[in-house]
Amino acid sequence: MLLRRLPSTAVSLATAALSRRYTSYLFSSQRRLQSFNSISFYPTISLLSFCSSSEISPEFTDLIADQSSKRGPLKPGLYLVGTPIGNLEDITLRALRVLKSADVILSEDTRHSGKLLHYYNIKTPLLSYHKYNESQREHTVLKRLKQGEIVALISDAGMPGISDPGTELAKICVDENIPVIPIPGPSAFLTALSASGLSTDEFTFVGFLPKHAGSRKERLVASASETTTQIFYVPPHKLGQFLEESSLIFGDSRQCVIARELTKIHEEFWRGTLGTAREAFSTRQPKGEITLLIEGNSNSSVETPSESQLENDLRELISNGHSLSSAVKLVAEGTSMKKKTIYSLALRKFVKKTKADDSD
Repeated sequence: MLLRRLPSTAVSLATAALSRRYTSYLFSSQRRLQSFNSISFYPTISLLSFCSSSEISPEFTDLIADQSSKRGPLKPGLYLVGTPIGNLEDITLRALRVLKSADVILSEDTRHSGKLLHYYNIKTPLLSYHKYNESQREHTVLKRLKQGEIVALISDAGMPGISDPGTELAKICVDENIPVIPIPGPSAFLTALSASGLSTDEFTFVGFLPKHAGSRKERLVASASETTTQIFYVPPHKLGQFLEESSLIFGDSRQCVIARELTKIHEEFWRGTLGTAREAFSTRQPKGEITLLIEGNSNSSVETPSESQLENDLRELISNGHSLSSAVKLVAEGTSMKKKTIYSLALRKFVKKTKADDSD
């Protein structure tokens, strides 16, 4: 909201002016809508939304609780609640209702989630729940759920279970016939996809790549052959490595979009080819979470490079100072061919040639 960016004095003056201008309309609107309980709530919110950006007015959350009582209590179960991926205003009224009504909130990082709860004046206790203590927490959480409690699960950002903790707990609850209720909310990869300019008809969400180089290459090779838009989560400190590896496998000319700091003040969409991206980010490491999208393969069949193409790639790398084994490794990472095959070619083409040159 624009008013959140103004100094406090300006906010006061603007709020007063808006209040005088719209008070009569809002009250008349409320009278006309009294018979519609489900929407009479919203005119009141507009008067409460001009509060401090550091904390929402207590009246706001009290109003949510009042409306919740009219809708009836929540049923016991595990609630997977979507939370903002950056901008704290990107949360649904239903999510706030669940977080305020829950007996406990499982949180990936209690300090991080505490800021969100403080902003909306929610006092529900937090309990840490992350990938390092999931198995230890399961017994305690299941016990509380079986006792009829309302347990909300949130991640640091976005939907629980999507590249975040929550999947295993949801599976266990399903097996135990405990209700699992999703509360939809923001998602970084859908947000990035919608504004990317790439095809949204079909897409593949890959998420974070494996840490092991071999598994990482295998996943990239599979993605490179797909015709759908490919979506990855990339840690900022690994962006250079990702662009280096993906440009070899996808090709320098494949279009990509690098979405950074989504919904935040410094939100950025970088668009171009993988080759250009590799050069652009070789000397700078961006800050913030990154969602990286690559256009699908227009030719669904993966072309096997010819022997002459492989030879040229090897020659270029060797001339740039790479050892034979290093050049073979890099070329192998950029194709679907086995490293052993490329190494045999390198020995045949370059080792013999070197010996012949030495004999001269």
